[in-house]
Amino acid sequence: MPKLGVAALMSWSWDRFMIDPTPGPRVRGDFDRLGDRGGVAQILETSALRIGRSTLPRLAGRLGHPLLLLEADGGATGLAELIERAVAAFDADEVVVVDVGGDILGEGHEANLRTPLADSLALAAAVQSGVPTRVLVAGIGMDGELSSPELEVRLDQLHARPVAELTPKDVEPFNDIWSWHPSEANALLAAAAGGWQGAVETQRNALLELTAAAAIVYEIDARTLTESSLAAPLVGTTSLEQAEQLLRERRDGRSELDIERRRAAGEHAEVRMPTLDTLDVIDRYVDEAATRGVDALTVRRTAEMVSAIEPSATEALRELLGRHRPDNFRPPLYLVHGENGEGV
Repeated sequence: MPKLGVAALMSWSWDRFMIDPTPGPRVRGDFDRLGDRGGVAQILETSALRIGRSTLPRLAGRLGHPLLLLEADGGATGLAELIERAVAAFDADEVVVVDVGGDILGEGHEANLRTPLADSLALAAAVQSGVPTRVLVAGIGMDGELSSPELEVRLDQLHARPVAELTPKDVEPFNDIWSWHPSEANALLAAAAGGWQGAVETQRNALLELTAAAAIVYEIDARTLTESSLAAPLVGTTSLEQAEQLLRERRDGRSELDIERRRAAGEHAEVRMPTLDTLDVIDRYVDEAATRGVDALTVRRTAEMVSAIEPSATEALRELLGRHRPDNFRPPLYLVHGENGEGV
């Protein structure tokens, strides 16, 4: 892993519907018991959303660095000011924007690009802040948003440089996080860095080939990327609504927030609490998946498949699988053949 000299980490509180049904990113006013670092909200282990759940407080106790809250309500301009305050508070000399999957490389026309707003806004703000900025991208293709050909073209256009390859040593301290954390792209990156390879079925029934290449970390010039990506129109924005509208105009009227709003209004699949009968459904599915050459499902895909798509249902499913299918349940993966190489 590149030697980054990390002083603090900044993150959105933007858990999707499976964890937090409120649309869009959260801001400090949504939390209780935050810390303050020079005008920047710090997520503590004791912090909590007033309504809904956030994965950040639990992460805060595991990361080894202060965890600060990115806030989108002021657009790129407000976020740039937050970044400047954080840099001053921690006496930092640069900002490193990290993306897992590669959707930050999108130009807006890609058919499967679903969630560009968070990455694009963070990049626009970092560049707008004037603080020296680097961009690192890992787990190429693991978010299932840009196709392999699209990613290859963009990496070439942007003169991306491989700067490191993640190893089991890099990810081992965090392996137990995947027993509860829902992030799929980050989890697949960790699996690849840990040495696992194979065909993985992910959410929305997508199929990804997990190889050693997923563990490669690329560095891309921040300004070049900004000028040729969806970050460009967001520079200078002063609200989340303005940023969303600008991306909507660039993406034929599409907005990831619209999907979240519809789900919050009740337009989503029925949630089912898992039972022992759920195991039979999963067993039959993985038997069929094996005939298609699938080696594993993500835990998130497994939950989606049996409609355990709400926090308590997902937790119950994880507990059920851990108790009754321990050879298969290896978070973040549910192995089709189990660790002993046999079917369920």
